Amino acid sequence: VAWEHEQFSRLRVTAATLSELSAAPELLESTGGLLDSRHFVDETSFIRSVKLVAESLARHIYGYQGKNIQIFADNSSLAVNPSYIRSWLDLLSQTPRVAPFISKNDPFIMALKKELADHTDEVIMQHEVLDGMFTFYDSTKASLNIYQVASVTFDLLLLLVLGSYLIVLFSFLVITTRGLDDLISLFRRPPSRKVKTA
Repeated sequence: VAWEHEQFSRLRVTAATLSELSAAPELLESTGGLLDSRHFVDETSFIRSVKLVAESLARHIYGYQGKNIQIFADNSSLAVNPSYIRSWLDLLSQTPRVAPFISKNDPFIMALKKELADHTDEVIMQHEVLDGMFTFYDSTKASLNIYQVASVTFDLLLLLVLGSYLIVLFSFLVITTRGLDDLISLFRRPPSRKVKTA
C-alpha cells in the first residue's frame, strides 16, 4: 500500500497520515535511523507542529475554517503546554515503538489509552493484524542458542579415516582367518562359465 493508514481504511478504522512528504517514501527511506533520538528533536518546532495540528483539527471539527479565530492561542486556558509535550517526548524516546517490541498490554500502550480516556468519552482498543510484507510477533523476549559445529572438511577427513580403518581391519581379519590368497581372490573377476550348446 502507498501509505500506512490505508491498512486501517481496509479495516474500517478512521485514520490519517500527517507527513511533510508529498509522496510515499521507499521502504525504510527517510524513516529514522541511528540519529532518531531525543537529543536531535527540535522542541520548539515540534511544539509548533502540535499546535498547528490541534488548531487545524479543532477548526475542522467546530466549523471555523476561514475564520480568524485561534482556539489554542498562547496564554489561554487551551494553550499547548510545553512541559506536557516534553514529558511525552521523553517517554517516547525511551520506549521502543516498533511492533515486535511492544506487547498488547505494554505500559506505553496503557499510558496512551489512559491519556485518551482522560480527554475523550470512549476509548476502545482494537488488536488487528495488518497485512504487509513483514510479520510481527508478540514475543518481546527470546533466548538465542548458538552452537559451534565442525566444518565439512572435518566430516570428510573423518569419513576417510574411518573408511581406511575399516578396510585395514577387514583385510587383517580375512588374512588371519583365511589367508592372503582368499583376500586377493575377493578382488579377482570370477572366471566366466561357458555354456555348452548341443
